[in-house]
Amino acid sequence: MPLIRSSVFCSAAVAAILLTSPVFAQVPDTPPTKSEQEIYNAEAVALNPQLVSPEEVTPSVPPTAFTSDGEIRAMWVVRDSMHSRAKIRNTVNMAKKNGFNTLFVQVRGRGDAFYNSRFEPRSEELSGVPADFDPLAVAVEEGHKAGLEVHAWLNTFFVWGRSRAPWSSRHVVNAHPEWLVRTKDNRVQRTDSKDCEGAFLNPAIPAVRDYLRDVFNDVATNYAVDGVHMDYVRMPANRFSFGEADMRLFRDWLAPRLTTDEIAYADAKVARGSRLAWHYLHPKEWAEWRRDNVTAAVREISAAVHATKPDAIVSAAVFPNYRVAHGDKGQAWREWLNNDLIDAACPMSYNQSTQVAASQIRDAVRSCPGKPIIAGVGAWQVPSASAVAKGKAYRHVGAAGINFFSYDGMTRNGRSEKYLNSVGRGLFGSRSAPRNWRRGKPVAIPKPEGVSNDVQP
Repeated sequence: MPLIRSSVFCSAAVAAILLTSPVFAQVPDTPPTKSEQEIYNAEAVALNPQLVSPEEVTPSVPPTAFTSDGEIRAMWVVRDSMHSRAKIRNTVNMAKKNGFNTLFVQVRGRGDAFYNSRFEPRSEELSGVPADFDPLAVAVEEGHKAGLEVHAWLNTFFVWGRSRAPWSSRHVVNAHPEWLVRTKDNRVQRTDSKDCEGAFLNPAIPAVRDYLRDVFNDVATNYAVDGVHMDYVRMPANRFSFGEADMRLFRDWLAPRLTTDEIAYADAKVARGSRLAWHYLHPKEWAEWRRDNVTAAVREISAAVHATKPDAIVSAAVFPNYRVAHGDKGQAWREWLNNDLIDAACPMSYNQSTQVAASQIRDAVRSCPGKPIIAGVGAWQVPSASAVAKGKAYRHVGAAGINFFSYDGMTRNGRSEKYLNSVGRGLFGSRSAPRNWRRGKPVAIPKPEGVSNDVQP
């Protein structure tokens, strides 16, 4: 068992490649929109006019691999870098050489598999790759051989993003179209739009939660991964989850709380043609129910994985703005972490401002006292000096680790080591092995100056 096997993680963000910045990086699956960026800036200033100051980049000794100080030093590795053993080995070698100790490797992008799955088809993106090549098995083998932690990164509810149907009849979009979330006009959105990346599974449906539990547990059962990482574990936006199944399930959930007259009134509205009457009459309860469905999926996945692999770290990539996460996305990640449904949270603090991003991480640390916060860096959109400054600022506010999106962007898909070398020299002068919070031994996460134990609103 590799040394780095004692570890924990947070994970990630996402996929499609876009050569956009000076570092030729990839756009993440869950980038903040312009409106969210504005919310981030406004709220951060309102919470504390004296924002966290970024630390200057200072020369450091060359990075080395591991000690016991316990910081997670991670990268998300998008599935495009998982097409061959040579690509995976190059990823591992670059990570180890530059002081990283953890890789989150994407093995489920769009309801498909970059591993041998019992439940889902092999990814269309591997159509030109030999059928006996198992990307996840190779990543685990090569990563552990180098002493790195390897966590399987799976997009959870997001399962398709094209106008055409998937090729395989086994794909969940083809096999179970009734499982997809729907808009208020009862339509499925399959392609990218302003507030929705494509087709999402509906966690309100019990069969969907069972399916996702089995998909995640399949990985935990058959691969020696150090953890599983949930991405897109959220609703796309408030205008989704309005199919016929939603209406029926919400009524069944709420009716026991209501009087006979209240039930009769809502049912009469429906009978007169107001299909969404239960939602319009009870919007606060609707929002609660919607969040509960996402949380139920997280709970069931986590319980199954931990039953199969007690030491495995279950982590989630989350929106750093909790008002957006909790209200619009149904992503109550503070509750997940504080109630031990997940072992670590990874706020995707991709704001280009180091001050704003660090303030988001500070708020995450304060809201989840004593819990592991692994801070995300949007490296695809900033130069390496800014990435280093963010990493130092995250440490200052008490983050348990740093996770960079993404290896693919920082290395120009494995062709350049310059960015990684700058990050390694600027941040990883000492050696580190991440801590595993599931081994039963409490880990004291340093509390930064001025941080209280009060959960913030």
